[in-house]
Amino acid sequence: MIIGIGIDIIEIQRVARALTPRFIERVFTPREIAYCEPARRIEKYAARFAAKEAARKAIGAATPVTALSWHDVEVVSSPEGAPQLVFYGRAAELVQKLKVSRTHVSMSHSVENAIAQVILERD
Repeated sequence: MIIGIGIDIIEIQRVARALTPRFIERVFTPREIAYCEPARRIEKYAARFAAKEAARKAIGAATPVTALSWHDVEVVSSPEGAPQLVFYGRAAELVQKLKVSRTHVSMSHSVENAIAQVILERD
């Protein structure tokens, strides 16, 4: 059963303008930073930002969400390279409370935009 869906789209240039060292450390985890640096870094950061926003929306679609840290949602890659979500802190508590059994995340980007969709399921 689907219990939450979130989608987010962001302009790549908006991320490019915000991509300062302070912003990167505030929004992204060390694993995300390592993945995004150095090749195609802006597009990778933008897609992950959209995925984090989509995950926050998916959690909020199923329960009221109060202040999640950006680091509460992490986008990692499976051994095959597919994006996956890891939840920490308040996000992990909410996902457990919702009895989420599976998460799905899809990310894509063009020259101008990055988009991500997250689906949360419960058995």
